[in-house]
Amino acid sequence: MKNRPEYSIVFPVMNQADHIERAIRLYHRAMTKNKHSFELIAVVNCTKDKSYKVCKDVSKQLPNVSAYQLKGCGYGLGILYGLKKARGKSLCYLNCARIHPPDLIRVIKHFEIDPKIIVHGVRLKRENTKRGLGSLIYNIFCRSIFRVSNRDINGNPNMFGRDIYKRLKLNSKNSMIDLELLDRAKHLNIPIVEVPVFDYSRYGGTSTSNFFTLFRLLKEVLIYFIKTKLLK
Repeated sequence: MKNRPEYSIVFPVMNQADHIERAIRLYHRAMTKNKHSFELIAVVNCTKDKSYKVCKDVSKQLPNVSAYQLKGCGYGLGILYGLKKARGKSLCYLNCARIHPPDLIRVIKHFEIDPKIIVHGVRLKRENTKRGLGSLIYNIFCRSIFRVSNRDINGNPNMFGRDIYKRLKLNSKNSMIDLELLDRAKHLNIPIVEVPVFDYSRYGGTSTSNFFTLFRLLKEVLIYFIKTKLLK
């Protein structure tokens, strides 16, 4: 593939019209400053605002930025679509509402040490006690069922080489894509290096996560367990 970039950075976008342009420009500036060959891929889905228009306008103004819009919903759906469109030798997906450039660059630097690993971001802080407690319950639940040793199941950014991407065969269209990544890496004996994410504050907007989100995630974990372990 001609003119293949070194890195493809994929991020799903939902109701982020107020801050997504800033996030994209900051990623673009940081990657350019660090002299990385890259592309940024924004995948807008399940949104009710003008996120796609904002992303599309930015893609026309900046090189190496692409924007796509999907009709379906799901965090994993956006990631899977973006990874399929990615041309990079190395692939990364992240939560663009919260991941800031210094943490993205830190993940890349760790990945460059050994491209045969998966680099997994681990959040060090949560916004408040409720989010921290919900995350703790979710992680304990996942670790007890799937026996994965990772501290932060839904942590990000996640970065891996194209060969590893092909081996993982990710297909979860919802929030289980992170658990699927770690679970399959475990069974394929692919090393995972955890890198701290120091700043997980939102660029803007309001978080919709609450205890109902926790119940939804736990339900999705059980469904994923039944499909991948009991019915396999």
